[in-house]
Amino acid sequence: MRNIIILFMTICFASGQSYSVSVFGIPAADVEQTIHDSGKIEFTSQNRGIFDLFWPAKNVYDAIYDSNSFALKSWSKTVKQGEFNQKVSGKVDFLGYLVYNDKTMIEIPQNIYTIFTLLAMVQSRPYDKLDTKWFDYEQEGQLGQARFVWADTSNTWNGKDSVMCDHYRLDINIEEEKNKLDKRSDYFMEEILAD
Repeated sequence: MRNIIILFMTICFASGQSYSVSVFGIPAADVEQTIHDSGKIEFTSQNRGIFDLFWPAKNVYDAIYDSNSFALKSWSKTVKQGEFNQKVSGKVDFLGYLVYNDKTMIEIPQNIYTIFTLLAMVQSRPYDKLDTKWFDYEQEGQLGQARFVWADTSNTWNGKDSVMCDHYRLDINIEEEKNKLDKRSDYFMEEILAD
């Protein structure tokens, strides 16, 4: 079992967020996240400027989840990173399997979460409902558990106003890798589980 601490993230409460990523002041990428009340999260990233010239990348991810429990119903991604292109989609069926691309079936616990459903959940629930609670986790066929560990709450300036933000660490333990879909994935998904 691997214990992977992937990020110390700042979560601000908003339904749509846009970010510009810069490296040493040079624009590198635009990232946009949209959360719908109906139980859907969309996440896109697009390289910009000189980064797009040398390593063009445009990735689109979305997940549909139960709007009360945030458990996964379906998710998909379309990735274009240089010469690497990938489309993946998965849907939870009524028998308790996550079915990928209409062919690969992975038996999952009743409520399963992905990085995207966890991001939607952490932006709508108070920290005391999440802190140190383990959630069954799936990532492209790999199964395990994930939890948020609350660090603090503070005001953050968003350029227009002061916004209250919770700060968390996200731990992911992958316990079963035998059903991993592909040897290679996109940069974002690979780095979530990087050692």
